[in-house]
Amino acid sequence: MTKENLNKIIFMTILVAIGVAVGAATVYSYPQVFSLAKNNNSNQNSQNILSVEAISEKLIKFINEQILQGSSTASILSITEEGNLYKVKLKIEEQEFDTYATKDGKLLFPQFINLDQESAQEQGKTIGDFSVSTDDLCQENSKPIVYFFGSSSCPHCIWEHPIVEKVANSFGDLVSFHSNIEFETDQNVFGKYSTGSIPTLVLGCKYYRVGSGESSGEEEETKNLTALVCKLTQNQPAEVCSPVQDLINQIP
Repeated sequence: MTKENLNKIIFMTILVAIGVAVGAATVYSYPQVFSLAKNNNSNQNSQNILSVEAISEKLIKFINEQILQGSSTASILSITEEGNLYKVKLKIEEQEFDTYATKDGKLLFPQFINLDQESAQEQGKTIGDFSVSTDDLCQENSKPIVYFFGSSSCPHCIWEHPIVEKVANSFGDLVSFHSNIEFETDQNVFGKYSTGSIPTLVLGCKYYRVGSGESSGEEEETKNLTALVCKLTQNQPAEVCSPVQDLINQIP
């Protein structure tokens, strides 16, 4: 099984994807909690804490039988306590994943949101429904970084990715493009500028958007992205930026 398919199993099959529209951007978002309980017996003591051995047995049975269903086999590498939760390190073939479960064995959190994660501060909106951040320009080798976060299982990402890639390539070596498909890198950037949904675009840490530009169409999306990146490169190269100068003038 490929690494991409493993990511799909853990992060897509467990989290049944739901497409929703938010403003002008179309996003792919996921429910964050998975119930491990067979019923909701109100007489059950919600404070009953399972032992490490019991939670291990319950989790591995649930994941292998209900989630993976024979496509692969999960094993548990370790279980540690973190406050009121168990942190569980899973291994499926050669890939390792962290997940969390409540100590009573009722809820599994395949994706865990770190409340200590710093969030971007928005100071307004600009073209393409992008938010404008208060952050300094982020660079790699003195080049503005263009981040794309998405998945090959997300139809909105499939629509958006080739447009972003084409725009980034049009700037040649003036920008650094981080194409995060089935991403495991740049998680700190994703956590700061995204709500947890995909696709997420972060342009030089100055402009960011959760969702695709499908509602605007490919031509307008291309122009908007080009103008935003031109703002980061100080209107270079001229042959790329001059045709969208009217849009560049609208960007703070």
